[in-house]
Amino acid sequence: MTNERSEQTIDREFLQAVRRAAGFRVAPRQVAPVLAALQSRDQPITPENVARIVTLIEQGERSARQRRNAELWRQLGAYLALEEKPAHPEAQRALIGRVRRILGERQPDRVLLEVAVALGAAGYPIEARTIADTIRWLESRLGPTLTAEAIQPYLQEAIDAVAPLVRATIRRSPRKTRR
Repeated sequence: MTNERSEQTIDREFLQAVRRAAGFRVAPRQVAPVLAALQSRDQPITPENVARIVTLIEQGERSARQRRNAELWRQLGAYLALEEKPAHPEAQRALIGRVRRILGERQPDRVLLEVAVALGAAGYPIEARTIADTIRWLESRLGPTLTAEAIQPYLQEAIDAVAPLVRATIRRSPRKTRR
């Protein structure tokens, strides 16, 4: 199994085991993003684990925009599933919609997805505010018009800059409600 984005080769026996566990014919293009997410989060890669996540992210219909960047949408779904959040296509669109409401309509889906997937790969929770903060950092360095290619060299630096804010939010205990 190679870990290059569009060049993943999946062992035939492993794929058959995933198909048996999922109960349907899982395609390699559905498995590859899940494998990448599991590897980046140091989670066990078993046919059952892969089948569970593929099943979660493939429930429901993909929109036309989700077919354009299918691998990134599936990776986003895989990271959401690893965080035990809703991971189906509608939930993925809702998350990106929340990011758009925070930022406005100025960035393409591909940029938002690249940032979300990079945050997930770095082990940070996939939250609309964190994605938006990372995009804002990138905009402050690269200008208002971002492309997926232009952000790649700066993505890790952006995540490192936003990471202290994310860690502070994670450590904060929930507030007590007043009675």
